[in-house]
Amino acid sequence: MAQKVLVVDDEQQIRDVLEKFFKGEGYEVVTSSNGEKALELVERENPHVIILDIKMPGIDGIEVCRRLRAVGNCQSISIIVLSASVDELTRAAEAGADDCVKKPVDLPSLSVRVKSVLSVRDLTDAKERTMAYLGGTTKTSR
Repeated sequence: MAQKVLVVDDEQQIRDVLEKFFKGEGYEVVTSSNGEKALELVERENPHVIILDIKMPGIDGIEVCRRLRAVGNCQSISIIVLSASVDELTRAAEAGADDCVKKPVDLPSLSVRVKSVLSVRDLTDAKERTMAYLGGTTKTSR
């Protein structure tokens, strides 16, 4: 089963480029044009990683990140935020983003970052599975 990427950006052209690129990389891709829809899609689609623009109308990417980090079952979703502003990237990191990428985005570099956050996620999940198997405490059972 392919890992799932949720692309959230209010610009259709950016969503299209990222969707085509990540599908070409073998990922299942779901897209959203705004923060409200993204929060709904997270519940329904259970993505492995979210590529999240910061500047969007309505709920911006920083608030989406904050809300996802406040929900227990969303802790394992990797979030990579995109912005042209270094100040916004700093705020996104403080809100719980796993990685921050400055626009304009270099697609091969973004692909490496996605693979990196997913490999860390897989290591964490493997550790939790091992601890659960051994009867230890996991973050979900605390």
